[in-house]
Amino acid sequence: MHTTCPACGGPGRRETDVSDTFLDSAWYFLRYPSARRDDVAFDPELTARMLPVDMYAGGPEHVARHHLYARFVTRALHDLGLVPFAEPFPMIRLHGFLLKDGAKMSKSRGNVVVPDDYLARVGADNLRMYLLFIAPFEDGGDWSDAGLAGIERFSARAWRLVAEPHVPEGSGEPRGGAPESRGAGGVDLRPLDRAVAAVGHDIERLKLNTALSTLMELLRWARRHKPEMDAGEWDRTAGTFTLLLAPFAPHLAEELWARLGRPYSVHRAAWPSHDPAALQQREITLVVQVDGRRRDALPAPAGLDREQAVQVALRSEKVRRHLGGHRPRDAVYVPDRLVNLLT
Repeated sequence: MHTTCPACGGPGRRETDVSDTFLDSAWYFLRYPSARRDDVAFDPELTARMLPVDMYAGGPEHVARHHLYARFVTRALHDLGLVPFAEPFPMIRLHGFLLKDGAKMSKSRGNVVVPDDYLARVGADNLRMYLLFIAPFEDGGDWSDAGLAGIERFSARAWRLVAEPHVPEGSGEPRGGAPESRGAGGVDLRPLDRAVAAVGHDIERLKLNTALSTLMELLRWARRHKPEMDAGEWDRTAGTFTLLLAPFAPHLAEELWARLGRPYSVHRAAWPSHDPAALQQREITLVVQVDGRRRDALPAPAGLDREQAVQVALRSEKVRRHLGGHRPRDAVYVPDRLVNLLT
């Protein structure tokens, strides 16, 4: 910094603020692993072991500046043989913006949602889940108190499902009672396997809103079949549901895990496994009627709900012809057997 002036020969001071801040921030990730070393910019061994990052999650406003400069600097250092990789961020996922009443939140508009107020009222887990559920990660979405109330109901139902005693049908004893009090069992647990596969896959792709949708559907299935389950089936169902819930509602899942008598902590437990064979859906023949007259029979996956069965039926050219180009006004559905479209 201190030198001799080339013009007069007197003492001189070099300027130190010579690079743009975006250029400085374009290599911070190379410096972080070596922050304790003051003799080199970055330790080659630490850099090779810890970088590049597996995934970079950030905002779209950084693309034209930070991401662009970071890639330029990294590729230049790679060409010089100073770092062993050319791409600083092999995977980048950019989030959308949270809106309020259709507009980006701004103090000047007076439409800012203060998280502390909601944390005090509904808790961190409900707030977190709503922010994840509101829209796809990349799109962002519009904040709604009504939507948050739906998440609160989901949490309450999840609590009741796992925390309340398991009482099999035909039994007056809760789970853990006399052996003769067990339910008949025999519940098809393939929906559990399918949920494990779907939630895990969606988390990896940051499809967190659809992962939560799967959890909500799993909750409805578990509530419906809980009385039919024997002790072993219920134990697996309750444990798996709690493990899947943990990334989204960590506090609630920890408490439920303790209520199940499992060892601390749910966040140290292994992710549940699933049977790949359970992912293969059984195919059935769906008979399609229009106003009570058989018009077609179509292959379809088992387990369709009413609306899905109607959509399958409407793919048939024969059915559409008998509907005369109109949508059915109603439909009667016998699961996995028949759908009758009414005109």
